[in-house]
Amino acid sequence: MISHLSYSAISTWLSCPENFRRRYVEKQATTTTPALLFGTAFHGTVEQYLVDRNRSLIDVWPEQWGAAVEREPDCEWGADTPEQYHNDGIRLVSTPDVVKMIDAIKLRHDDDGPMVERKLELRVPGVPVPVIGYMDIMTSDGVPGDFKTSSYAWSQDKAKAELQPAFYLAALNQMGHTVPGLRFRHYVVTKGKQPKAQVFEHQRTWGEILWLYELIQRVWDAIEKEVYPLNPSGWLCSPKYCNWWSECRGRGV
Repeated sequence: MISHLSYSAISTWLSCPENFRRRYVEKQATTTTPALLFGTAFHGTVEQYLVDRNRSLIDVWPEQWGAAVEREPDCEWGADTPEQYHNDGIRLVSTPDVVKMIDAIKLRHDDDGPMVERKLELRVPGVPVPVIGYMDIMTSDGVPGDFKTSSYAWSQDKAKAELQPAFYLAALNQMGHTVPGLRFRHYVVTKGKQPKAQVFEHQRTWGEILWLYELIQRVWDAIEKEVYPLNPSGWLCSPKYCNWWSECRGRGV
């Protein structure tokens, strides 16, 4: 029984409904990737630093990385090692452009304190379960934002095409937070030997929010009807990215 949806769950259905079925309906076990652990630890590092700036990013990172690894003992490392990712993180949080971008962020505060990692809940007409997500930050000017680690540089078009901001903005509006101009910011850090920091601000429209409602309604309708077609043309259909590729498309290999 599905008790709620999330941005991640809806994205999974859109990418591969069969993947959604296995993960969210059948509750089949999944493995965690090093990249996912890295992103989680980076999020935790930045958020902790923004709340308490008495410690540097480079001081916070080892704790967050160690905690992430400890929580996921079954992570599939392949040819990589936790030490390699630990060192990648040190390089990331030591890069002047990355530090400058994070230092420029000023958090908004409310009665519950700094607005970091806030739970958001969206109710969609015709969908009996809530859509739940967690907003990374809201800055002092009332604009929500999300941190991303990426293997490649983003573009403004890439940021504008992301669905996640519409979820956050719709939920915030429903919960009584008026976001000026329906603005949103992505804070993107590109991994690699020479990390880069990028900030993308963009605006959504009420038409996009209404479209999002329709999208969620259609996904839920398919879930209720147990419609889970295969999607072999999607990027997820790969032994690298799909937990079940070997027993689905790759079973004849």
